[in-house]
Amino acid sequence: MRSVAVVGSVSVDHNVIEDRTFLKLGGVASYAGLTYRRHGVSTWVVCNVAPAETAILTPLIAEGIQVLNGATPRTTRFVNRIRGSRRFQEAPALAAPIQQHQIAAVLKNVDGVHLGPLHPEDIEAQVFAGLQRVDTLVVLDVQGLVRKNEQGRIIPTVSEHLAAALKAARIVKADQEELDAILDAYGSEIESLMDRFDIAEWVVTSGSTGGCIHVRGGQLHPYRPAPIDISVDPTGAGDVFLAAYTAARFRQRQAVAEASRHAALLSAEHAAGRYLPAACLDLARMATVLESGEVHIVDNKVNEG
Repeated sequence: MRSVAVVGSVSVDHNVIEDRTFLKLGGVASYAGLTYRRHGVSTWVVCNVAPAETAILTPLIAEGIQVLNGATPRTTRFVNRIRGSRRFQEAPALAAPIQQHQIAAVLKNVDGVHLGPLHPEDIEAQVFAGLQRVDTLVVLDVQGLVRKNEQGRIIPTVSEHLAAALKAARIVKADQEELDAILDAYGSEIESLMDRFDIAEWVVTSGSTGGCIHVRGGQLHPYRPAPIDISVDPTGAGDVFLAAYTAARFRQRQAVAEASRHAALLSAEHAAGRYLPAACLDLARMATVLESGEVHIVDNKVNEG
């Protein structure tokens, strides 16, 4: 892998961790994009951010990422509430879906596509169908396809678009809870699912207990977690893991076990605030602009402006 397009919302995240609140750049496209770039991969981000808020893309551009931003009246906003090992999410605002023509504009420039939808309508379904016909490594983080936005609240459910996305992908990532929901929905074991959708490797993360990599053909590669200090903000650790794993496997040609150890280390470093510098993610200096009438946090509660 020499080049990759990361597709999905770049979001404004309000992360509420115990009694602390952070205003940060968010989305798979941000965390994975920065991680790929730091592995020497030429990186594009395909997203939709409202014209008045394109300044949030500056940290990505400053890192050498090429951003293809589409038309949308609103920027995606998430509220992530983390208490201990539990996370609760709200989505007060969603950008317009990323469309097929946006992907087509960059496909000729890359040999990898990393799909990171934050919700089922983040990327239009035609994109998944189109990617089934290209000779490009497609990586899928399923998180946005196993939940939905219901009046601003994020609740778990398996999307009707998941099958098309799985059919397009060669590398898939899910956390253990997401995987359980998928296997239950399809009434299948993971090996059968990998055969059905022609998936080469399925990355399963399980937080502080580590995880495993399923390789098609029945090989299982468990990995141990690196020691994690979540004293800063663990949001995006899974995104860092998948991008670091993919870069190690397909850029640096590492074996599965070696790549998973590498990814676990960087994921833990990110959770502790030591991998992606705060300057790349912190949007506090833009708070006045970003909170001018759309979404505010007051006493750790979200209010529409």
